[in-house]
Amino acid sequence: MSSKLFSLRNQFYIGNYQQAINEGSLKLKSPKDKLERDCYVYRSYIGLGNYQMVLNSVSESDPLELKVIKLYASLLNNPEENTEVVLDTLKGWLTEIDLENDYLFQIMAATIYSNTGNYDEALRVLSQSNELETSALKIQIYLLIERQDKAIEELGTIRKINEDATIYQLASNWIELSSNDEQSIQKALESYNEIGQIYGKSISILNAIAVCHMKLGEFSQAEQLLKKALEKNPIDPMTNSNLVTALGKSGFNSNIFKKQVATLLSLREKTPLIEQYLKLENEFDQIAEQFNK
Repeated sequence: MSSKLFSLRNQFYIGNYQQAINEGSLKLKSPKDKLERDCYVYRSYIGLGNYQMVLNSVSESDPLELKVIKLYASLLNNPEENTEVVLDTLKGWLTEIDLENDYLFQIMAATIYSNTGNYDEALRVLSQSNELETSALKIQIYLLIERQDKAIEELGTIRKINEDATIYQLASNWIELSSNDEQSIQKALESYNEIGQIYGKSISILNAIAVCHMKLGEFSQAEQLLKKALEKNPIDPMTNSNLVTALGKSGFNSNIFKKQVATLLSLREKTPLIEQYLKLENEFDQIAEQFNK
């Protein structure tokens, strides 16, 4: 990783995607640095939900590291139609590339696999790298599959590389937040607030702080933070999803809660809460149909 891209990477990690894009205009001489810069810029456009920009900008003549980002954009743009072709394309590319020496490709390949629930494949791809970001992604996946022990072990790998790195702080917070221990959650809350003071409170950081408050039972504080996040992007799926949770737990006006659920369901991107809601709704419809026969 180039030190010249330190600020750009940090902005990306904390979810300040527009700032990362702005910093992507810096002039670089090294082709390797330019490729890494372009990867973070295109991933930032995806973070903003601007999939079409990536789809229109990356061409067949571009490096595979950029084409796999385009592949991810196509998956997010239309998961119902594109999942199968995306996975088939990725499988083919994995036979063409030297994974051990290409962490930029590893990150996106693992992100695609993780997004489609192929966690074993994601971890297999990441197993050939000890870069900071690949270790952080491993931690996210371990937490998704409820292997906190493996996540803690991987955090030790990041600590050995650079315990002062922002991504180490974030990864440590993810683990603290996965716990139901009040002291751990309070520690994560303090860390997120500190990061927000240094770099600014992005949508990602506001959501993280709100989740901390919810896990501490402080739903009103969470609601206010999530409303601030919605001011930055009213259609952000994770913010809307977290706001549904906050409103539901706080016993808020039922009409406001129903409107928020309707807003959440109107979004194209599926969050875990949306998927669970749709699953329960489908199960309810099946049971209702049996009673109506």
